[in-house]
Amino acid sequence: MTNTVVFVANRGYALTSSRIPLIKRFIESGWKVVIATADDAESQSLVDLGVVLQPVYFSRGGVAFAQDISAYKQLLNIYNKWKPSLIHHFHAKPVILGTLVARRLLGSSVSIVNTITGLGHAFINGGWIAKLAGFGYKFALPKSNMTIFQNNDDYALFLSNRWVNHDSTKVIASSGVDIAKFAFVDRSIRDGDSPVVIMLGRLLRQKGILEFAEVAERVQMSLPKARFLLAGEEDLVHPDSLSVESIQNYDGVEYLGRLDDVLPLLEMADLLLFPSYREGVPRAVLEAAATGLPTIGYEVPGVKEAVVNNLTGYLIHFNDVDALYERTIELLNDKKLRLTMGKAASELAKKSFDRREIENMYIKTYQELGVSVT
Repeated sequence: MTNTVVFVANRGYALTSSRIPLIKRFIESGWKVVIATADDAESQSLVDLGVVLQPVYFSRGGVAFAQDISAYKQLLNIYNKWKPSLIHHFHAKPVILGTLVARRLLGSSVSIVNTITGLGHAFINGGWIAKLAGFGYKFALPKSNMTIFQNNDDYALFLSNRWVNHDSTKVIASSGVDIAKFAFVDRSIRDGDSPVVIMLGRLLRQKGILEFAEVAERVQMSLPKARFLLAGEEDLVHPDSLSVESIQNYDGVEYLGRLDDVLPLLEMADLLLFPSYREGVPRAVLEAAATGLPTIGYEVPGVKEAVVNNLTGYLIHFNDVDALYERTIELLNDKKLRLTMGKAASELAKKSFDRREIENMYIKTYQELGVSVT
């Protein structure tokens, strides 16, 4: 009888962006692979690999009781249909709802792994939604076999609040970066008169998009040839969303939309400005680092894992836009320092965030739970 694994996430991009190698490992080991996520273009691309798509729709960024109940029922039907040996959840709603469904329906016959990919909107804003999310984690996570954190701040938070059991947790920093694809770029021979500063992220306030735009306006007053390029999709269903029009109100920001491949943008860039408010470990920073880009960002969970202050870039106190501006001006005016930091960033990515090593950590975790996958 073929074993079945189910991967559950808010949307297909969360699986295609960093989980394809894991999915392929299961397929090559003879497993039936099911994904429970939104029926979108990214999910459909996984179907071409031999994956079975079971559509389920999660509300993101807040509480939506009717949609949450619907997602619970959808997961109940999916798990009952496939009776998987292993389920791996990503993101808050899948983690909480999926764990409760799986343990209730399948008991000890299923191994449940959860990855906390970062604490977004609810925990940034605080208030009753954060408290409700905390209650959900506290109720659900002890029922899982393993909870994986992507950064040490989230790990410490969950332990201190007793939302998880220490013996069934571990930290696997990031989802890794494809070192072969995101190879080091020699920027030493590049003309420095028109430096390119980039930002990668969905159009959300919590991603620091408005701070990026403000720094762009201020920098171009003294460095008019500097270019500021923003790549990322609108996410209008998210409660923290920004419209394209709101970005276009700022002079000097060139909005590129969503890119299927960010590598050409990284290769033409000189600096990543990434003032996100909180992350798991940002893949954008790791991919930029691998190509030799230094990063300026806030000293917040997740970003602290990816940037070594004064070595691979600068970490700024949260909400200090003046410091973001000053450090950006500094690096744009100092090519030698920029190149030195970029080289150190590339070495850090190779040493600590190679996707193959991260992938093997996940495979080892499955194996420790008795899951037969190679």
